[in-house]
Amino acid sequence: MDNKKSFVYKMFFFDEKQTQRMIIMIHQQPTSCQHQEFPITEDFAIAQFIRFLKHLNLKKMLSEVSDPRQQNKCEHSNYTLLLWALSVFFFRQESKNSLQTTIESTKPDKREALMKFMEIKNNQLPNRTTVDDYLALINPDEINNLLLELFIWAKKNKLFYNHSETLLPNNRFYLCNDGFWVHKYDKPHAVDEFGNNACPYCLPRTHNKGTPDEKTYWVHAFVNFMFVFPGGLQLPIYVYPLKAVQVQIEPMASDEKLKQECELQAFHSCLPMLKEKLGRIEITELTDSLYSNEPVLQLYKELGWQYISVRQEGTLKCVGRHCDELAKTELYQKSYQTHRSIHIGNEIREQSVQWFNNVPVGKESFTNIMRFQEITKNVDGNTIRKFKTEWLIAEDIHKGNCFRISEEGRMRADHEDMHNSLKNRGFAAKHDYARTDANRWLVWKLLMFVAFWIFEVFSFTCLARRSKGTRSWMKFAKDLLQELVDVLWREIDLSGSLQKKKIQFRYEFEPG
Repeated sequence: MDNKKSFVYKMFFFDEKQTQRMIIMIHQQPTSCQHQEFPITEDFAIAQFIRFLKHLNLKKMLSEVSDPRQQNKCEHSNYTLLLWALSVFFFRQESKNSLQTTIESTKPDKREALMKFMEIKNNQLPNRTTVDDYLALINPDEINNLLLELFIWAKKNKLFYNHSETLLPNNRFYLCNDGFWVHKYDKPHAVDEFGNNACPYCLPRTHNKGTPDEKTYWVHAFVNFMFVFPGGLQLPIYVYPLKAVQVQIEPMASDEKLKQECELQAFHSCLPMLKEKLGRIEITELTDSLYSNEPVLQLYKELGWQYISVRQEGTLKCVGRHCDELAKTELYQKSYQTHRSIHIGNEIREQSVQWFNNVPVGKESFTNIMRFQEITKNVDGNTIRKFKTEWLIAEDIHKGNCFRISEEGRMRADHEDMHNSLKNRGFAAKHDYARTDANRWLVWKLLMFVAFWIFEVFSFTCLARRSKGTRSWMKFAKDLLQELVDVLWREIDLSGSLQKKKIQFRYEFEPG
């Protein structure tokens, strides 16, 4: 059979997509006198993701994590093992067993792409137990510091300043923090030889103490600090794991009381550290009513940070009464309030604001108060929903900045959306990635936040958004792994994202 007939015969067994790739490759085959260059075919989404990881210089960051193993007995680099663990979250596998099953079910002749992705040189993919054994040896602080390293990378690469209109319209970073519950156990998470709790991160909770219905269980809690941006971007910056010895509260106290104690402990411990590591960038802290008190205001003053903090009814009663009295005066009714109407689609949002500057809080502190109300109506004028709140604010409030401040204060809700993603969109934050070893458990959880940071930024690249199409981000992430399994490496390697010597990642952020 001649070459032409042979090609037609082989092409018959390919699907339409594979046939198109083959035709492109054949037409681009150079003659013997031409310079040999690889043809560029379809730009696979997984190739774009691989190039983005190179763009982050992730290999350098991960390779600098300590490796206490005996090196002459190591089959895989610490970079490979960390990337294996991150892949559980990158590709939304929801458990390390799921990723291991995918690897084992992939035929040996189709594992090349997986090995190239993890930069494996011995043609042997690591087992999950190998990954676990290494993670158990790592200092969790090194993984936590990766979040700050990633932020510094983004800052040096001008990610924020090149998109200042949507990310930094006021040249400020907005920092949020909130308690984040990940596990609840009916029995100790890890025990010693006598069956007693041996996990330092298990916080004991006791219900109905002293009664026949007495029940003790254990919870794991984080306090997560993250930056939120008007353009929709959410980036965790530091994760504070709570230890039982740090929380001075009775086991019988309510879960809400425990959560508040955890958050306050983390807040006063972490903010000075973050101030030192983040340097002289302008920061506004967005918090709930737990932080609306004089000691916290004094801390902000020491740090030189601004703040927008919710005041709930029943807290800081003297502040509330002071503003109520001023609101009755003719001067305040005439000069210290305003309103506006905004048309968004088929809705009309009627917003009204009152403000009170230089209000005393405690014996030595002063703050500014804003009362905000929004009524949303349909085109017929019927009320759809109402929103009402009050904030303590660092900067002086006036007619020219009050609505801008209200938009900033409402950005704190984005923090809750990140927690929803970690729990319900494939990261499986509630899954127990390491049951018996507390250190390994913590490293797995911190890697989850690192993977979220990386994929979050990738999801705003123009390349990723076009490749995603109408799929959800969770489906898109799962499909990235499917490409590694289904597509031969030589085809992935011919993608434009990997063949180009230089590539500039462009981003699409939502208007602020």
